[in-house]
Amino acid sequence: MRVKIRIALAILIGTISSSVLPVAAWSEPATPVATEQSAHSPQFSRTVYDGYRASRLLGSAVFSLKGEYLGAVRNMILADDGQIVSLLVEGFRTEDEPEFISRIPFKRVMRPLHEGALVADFADLRSREYGLFVDPGQAQAEPHEFSISKVIGDYARLQAGQGYGYVSDLVFDSGGKLAAVVISREASAGGGTYAFPYPGQTGQWSPKLSYYGLPYVTADQASKAGLRLDLKEFRNS
Repeated sequence: MRVKIRIALAILIGTISSSVLPVAAWSEPATPVATEQSAHSPQFSRTVYDGYRASRLLGSAVFSLKGEYLGAVRNMILADDGQIVSLLVEGFRTEDEPEFISRIPFKRVMRPLHEGALVADFADLRSREYGLFVDPGQAQAEPHEFSISKVIGDYARLQAGQGYGYVSDLVFDSGGKLAAVVISREASAGGGTYAFPYPGQTGQWSPKLSYYGLPYVTADQASKAGLRLDLKEFRNS
């Protein structure tokens, strides 16, 4: 483990010096995703192929600005509009301390993001500031939130309840906002993998449900509305 971390640190130090931007200096505009946005628009297609995939962010190592290994991303918390609010990071076990979980604000993560290695502007994940649970006294002020583990792997169903496929990934734009829900269609519906714009809010669908609801009545309507992905290009993007 120590050898792997040293290798990761060596790679990351070069990355930090060459391409990491502090939060205050990051001004790249996020790609807005409206409910009526077409999945076939060039803008949506670029976001899907060039955006940040949840499956790649999960498991990413988190380092401090000094290159210290802090832990690994185990889950991500989203606001109702799909914006990443925080990351749940599993801290590194030491000889004196056991492993632990912390919740860190996404705004503390440096941009741009790098696959497999994220950099944050703090050093101590054990601080009370990064506690896993929100203070009950402040809970009412918090926006509705849900974790990506409540979405990825869920069945995707149409408006009348028919099965369509399952959610295989999520794609975020440059601002860390959920842009697309990627669904692998079941064989009886014709197969293939499709990307659908996230409508900007949970709406009638709720993270508490055991499925992800699509706003279409038939499988044919859904397939025509979604962007069929070139999986080779998508996996290599």
